[in-house]
Amino acid sequence: MLQKNINASVIFHSIKLSETWKKRGDLITQQFGITTQQWFILLLLAKDPNILYFKLNPPSKPLMAKELAEAMNVSRANITNMLNVLIRKKLVTQLSDKDDKRRKRLSLTPQGIALVKRLEKLRIAYNKKMLSQFTPAEKKQFIRFVDDCLQLMIP
Repeated sequence: MLQKNINASVIFHSIKLSETWKKRGDLITQQFGITTQQWFILLLLAKDPNILYFKLNPPSKPLMAKELAEAMNVSRANITNMLNVLIRKKLVTQLSDKDDKRRKRLSLTPQGIALVKRLEKLRIAYNKKMLSQFTPAEKKQFIRFVDDCLQLMIP
């Protein structure tokens, strides 16, 4: 009925890789009382230059919840729930937009900045360990492959 297919295998390997990275991220973040998705929000608010969203949408102002939802490819309601947790934990704060007071911009608090710095040390060590067997050329080739796949998915 179903046959071995290299295209399907590429997709399933990509999904497994993504799921495994998320699980590993959860092991790191749970010791700080947040989830991997909440960590990603903190990285977005810290304007991590490695995040693909910023390649396409260079930030000129602090981000809004709607932009976080777009960057993470999740619903606005999902972002609101995660943000509420981060605000309660005093990691994120809301600021009124200078041009339109109805809009709320988001920023890291000093505690949020401190947490990002602590997590960054762990991320660097983990990524170095995990990716040390690959050459810079292989890493660049992987990035090109993912970029090409994403480009083909744009409607």
